[in-house]
Order: sequence, then structure tokens, then C-alpha cells
Amino acid sequence: MKTWKPALALLATTSVLLAACSSNEDDKAEVSSDPSELKGQTITVGSWKGTEAEVTTWDKMLKDFTKQTGIKVKKKIYNDYQTQLQTDLVGGTAPDVFYVDAFLSPELSKQGVLAPLDDYMKQTKDFKKEDYYAPAYKAFTAEDGKQYGLPKDYSTLGVYYNEALLQDAGVSPDDIPTKSEDWPAFLSELKDKLPKGVSPAITTSELARHLFVMEASGTAITDDKGYAVLSNPAQIEQLQPIVDAYKEGLIRRPADLGQGWAGDSFGAQKAALMIEGNWAVAHLKQNFKDVKFGTKETPTINDKNGSMMFTVSYSMNAQTKFKAASWEFIKYAAGKEGMKIWADGAGTLPSLQSVASEMKLEEDPIKAPFVKAGAYATPWQKGDTLSIIAREYNNQFPAALKGEVSLEEAMKKAEKTANKDIKTQLNK
Repeated sequence: MKTWKPALALLATTSVLLAACSSNEDDKAEVSSDPSELKGQTITVGSWKGTEAEVTTWDKMLKDFTKQTGIKVKKKIYNDYQTQLQTDLVGGTAPDVFYVDAFLSPELSKQGVLAPLDDYMKQTKDFKKEDYYAPAYKAFTAEDGKQYGLPKDYSTLGVYYNEALLQDAGVSPDDIPTKSEDWPAFLSELKDKLPKGVSPAITTSELARHLFVMEASGTAITDDKGYAVLSNPAQIEQLQPIVDAYKEGLIRRPADLGQGWAGDSFGAQKAALMIEGNWAVAHLKQNFKDVKFGTKETPTINDKNGSMMFTVSYSMNAQTKFKAASWEFIKYAAGKEGMKIWADGAGTLPSLQSVASEMKLEEDPIKAPFVKAGAYATPWQKGDTLSIIAREYNNQFPAALKGEVSLEEAMKKAEKTANKDIKTQLNK
């Protein structure tokens, strides 16, 4: 599954235009009681290309949809999805239905370019929003309480372990602690048993991996206006163990080990453990076939489960002239039938619990930890200022890891710099 990080500069410059040409205030749901009436209509659906398996499965799903409904689908594949979609929205040429990353959903829903789906869902017989994993569904629920998309799939974080490295060290996967407070001592013991140059664990020093850690004590990284809150003592306390473990050589970043991504460092057997998304499963199986690995849920923090969730919706263009047909597609693609085809072929995690159950994913020894996290993970979303906050966090956190400044100093600087830019954005 692909995620994209929106450039707030682009969003800021286009927001006035989008608001001017789009409005969902007078949107009226059009649900056909007889879908055959829509036969022959053509809608355009926008997506990014994805993997070879995703491309093949996408075509299969579209063909099945047309066979069932008679509604034709024209594909619009974006190479630079975020930028090109924004351009199409401003120009009035955006697809009738398109992918929306949860990261970008607050901004687009606020601008009025997405059609709320609440009335469509109410008018659809047997529609059960409770069947969606709650974090994935709520990721597309706006501040106004309206629903601006249905999640097509999701990804979460889990623990990967190298079976051979652990076995040679005399460590069982069952020895891996389930509580985060027990990890430092475990990693310290493991370090002495691993070959030279192999790190006990690997970390990605980005807010997209640490958001749920920072908020584990019940705080939030933004206030009610969208300003950054990164220096709260409770947040510093949650992050400090990561910094301490790095200084003690218990964890390393991919750059420290000669790679650009944790999945490659783990695949190269330069780390015994990593916390990464389920997208790494296919990567490891395809590119590091000799590496035997297992997975577990991320360790609890304060005795509570936690993880990150990355999810994408099917959303409706507020300006589409084919509302009923567009809803038929969303209902199908984000429903049991279409989602089953997609999850089976693309290897993604279905956002419907009933589909996950039908596919027996919780019995899958590799995918089960990621599926379980679907019930409690924190969506990668925090209003329309998150990209600014993430940028500054990602700029400053490495300095704390390397001991150039204290974690508190790094977070205060990130908070101050982010809020300066956020103030400028909010005052436009």
C-alpha cells in the first residue's frame, strides 16, 4: 500500500480556489433503487499505479464491477498523485471517485471537494459501518462528523524477527518481550550474543512511526487549533527510551547500517529485530528469499496495545455528475465482494472485519499481528497541519538520537519552528 506526504505549500496556494469551485453544502445523495438503471454510464476512478499485483487485481476488480452493474469504469492513473490530483481538482477535471490518503483527508474535506457519504450509507440496505475496523473508518470522519470516504485497506506496524539470528543467539521468539519497558534489558542481552556488526534492533526516526508512542500517555501532538505540542513532559518520557537505546547501541537507523530503509537492513541481516509495516512482508519474501522471519504485535506501552495505521479511502468527487454510479462503485469496491478480490490479489489487509475473518487472516502466522492491530492502531492523521509537524520532528529527532542535543531541546525546537509555519498557514 502506498502513502503520500502532501506538500502544505501546494495545499495552501490552492485552498481558496478549491473552496471557490467546490461545495458539499447542497450535496444530495443519489442512490439508485435499481442499479440496472445506471447501466451504460461511465465513471472515472483515480488511483496511483501500485505494484504489479495491484495493477492486475485492480483490472480484475473493475471488470467484475462492470459485469455486475453494467457501469463502465475509466481508469486515471497518477504518477505524481498528490500534485496531479490537486491540479485536476482546481481545474474541474478530477475523477468521479479517487483514492484519498488519510493523511490528506482533513484538508480535502475542509476544502469541500469531497462529497459526504452519510446519506448514501443511510439509504443503502444492510450497510454496516460497524464492520469496518474503527480506526480505519474514523480516519475519514471529519471534524464536522461527516464521513468523506470508506477505507479500501490498511497497514499497521508489527515486530519482525530474524529466526536464524535469534536461534544462533540462543533466544526464542517467545523471549521477545510483550511490554516496551522490558525491551532495553532484552536488547542489551541480545547484543552480546549477536555477530559483530549486527544490531539488536533497527528504528526509523520519523514521526510516522512514533506518533502512537508520543500519545501513549493520553496527550496529543496538536492542540485544538492545530498547533504542534511536542515538548509535553509525558511525551518526552515516552520517547526517551528510544533515544537511550540508540545511545547504548541497542538500536540503529538504516543509514547507520548502510541502507535507506529498515526493510533492507533487516533483509540484509544487519538487525535481528525491526518494527515496520506489513508492506515489508512482500518485500522480504521477494528480495530476501533466504531470510526466515516471523512477526509479533508491537510491545504494549503502559500496558496498552499500540501501533500506527496507514489507510486509504475511496472518496467521491463533490462535483461528479454521476453520483449514483459513483456510490455504486464505492459501495462495491469498499464492500465485501470488491474488497475480497482486492485483498486476495494485492495482498493488502482488508478494512472490513468480516472479510478478514472470511480470509482467516488472524490464523496467518505472519499477517495476524498486523490484522490484530487494526482494532487499536492510531491512524497517521492529525488535521491539516501534520505535514509541517512531521517535517520538523523528522528534522530534529535524529539530533537527539546522536546526542547532539537533549531530546527535550530537540522537541522544543521542532515545536517552535513548526508553530511558526503553522501560524503563517492559519493566518492566510
